[in-house]
Amino acid sequence: MKAWGLRARLLLSILALLVFTGLGAWGVTSGGVLKRLVGGVLEERVEVAAYIAREVRLADDREARAAELAEALGVQIEVSEDRPKPGSTWSRRIRAGHLRAWVERGPSTPIHVPLGRRGDPEAGFLTVRFPSDLDRPTRLVALGLAVLVLLAALGAWVMSRWVVRPLEYTTVAMGRVEAGELSHRLPEGADLTGQIGRAFNAMAGRVEGLVTGQRRLLAAVSHELRTPLTRMRLQLEMLRQEGAAEERLASLERQIGEVDSLIGELVESSRLSEGVLALRAEEVDVRALFEEALALVDLGERPVALAVPDGLSLSADRRRLLRVCTNLLSNIGRYTPATASVWLAARPDADDTVRIEVSDDGPGVPDAVLPELFTPFFRVEASRSKATGGLGLGMMLVRQIVVAHGGAVGAEARPGGGLRVWLCLPAQLKVA
Repeated sequence: MKAWGLRARLLLSILALLVFTGLGAWGVTSGGVLKRLVGGVLEERVEVAAYIAREVRLADDREARAAELAEALGVQIEVSEDRPKPGSTWSRRIRAGHLRAWVERGPSTPIHVPLGRRGDPEAGFLTVRFPSDLDRPTRLVALGLAVLVLLAALGAWVMSRWVVRPLEYTTVAMGRVEAGELSHRLPEGADLTGQIGRAFNAMAGRVEGLVTGQRRLLAAVSHELRTPLTRMRLQLEMLRQEGAAEERLASLERQIGEVDSLIGELVESSRLSEGVLALRAEEVDVRALFEEALALVDLGERPVALAVPDGLSLSADRRRLLRVCTNLLSNIGRYTPATASVWLAARPDADDTVRIEVSDDGPGVPDAVLPELFTPFFRVEASRSKATGGLGLGMMLVRQIVVAHGGAVGAEARPGGGLRVWLCLPAQLKVA
């Protein structure tokens, strides 16, 4: 489970709760409290407007009486002979005594009352405007709830980061351990996150001990095997001088060479894994590198095509990059038919990198096992039936050398059949 996914779900849950709480508070405040309060005040205003209308209607001088009442009651009063036009902002029409009043929504909540008896339109209309806005409390409550929800959302975001932060640290730590940084540890403590850190550190320490012990054992065994191999070579030379059968000696020498090559791969892999092997950067001509690798590997009669721009070069450890090419070509020689075609290509790529491709039109590899090709001791028995020995370390060493150069490596099915292995190497090797 990704840390951001968990944080998003936590944040969305809190926001949903805040929204529902805000809507509920708005419903209770607006519908249960403010609506009744505003309704009661509005009814009182209608009664006041009706009283003013009766006083003005009975007065000899309507304008003077309206002005007198406006000053005494603190309201605005307008007397008009025209009937007010209903608009979209009119809220309702209510009856006050024997009068029918129209209430118009707005800041001053204008109330229109006919001055004639039984709503006679010829007698004119009275409009009363009050100084206070009845909608203002509703707007203030809505604004207050919106501000509270926004502040609570900001607090929820901060809280979600605080809650998920230990999981993010754990995720980063797992990624660093997965990348090979086995010495990385988490802070420990007495709370739950500290206990998770303690458990993770114990697991990482055990893994580090196992991997380190395995690498040291592998390096020690590989080193110790070199001595008896040297002795066996000397004995072969002595047997050759004594006139032993050359075919038998050649077979033994070939087998000793395979074991020696295997030990060399183990030693190289162990040094690369421990980071004790320094790369020596030099200018490498890619075409010359391919030609040297082809000279070292016996591909039989397989046709080989080179596609390399003139002058293409990169900064790399030439000897180890040559080992990458020979390992890839050796796999083609072992696991493809004698009539298979081989393609070696290289070209400049984006971000100042060089892309190298080694392809063949052999049996290929199933898509399901392509990611496993660079795993140590992995062999594809089903798709490459011509098993010729080895422990499946060649492709692992290819990946380790490319990664040590700061590059990337992958394998894919070649269009038309076969396998394509690609390398992306930086044009300039940065040596620490």
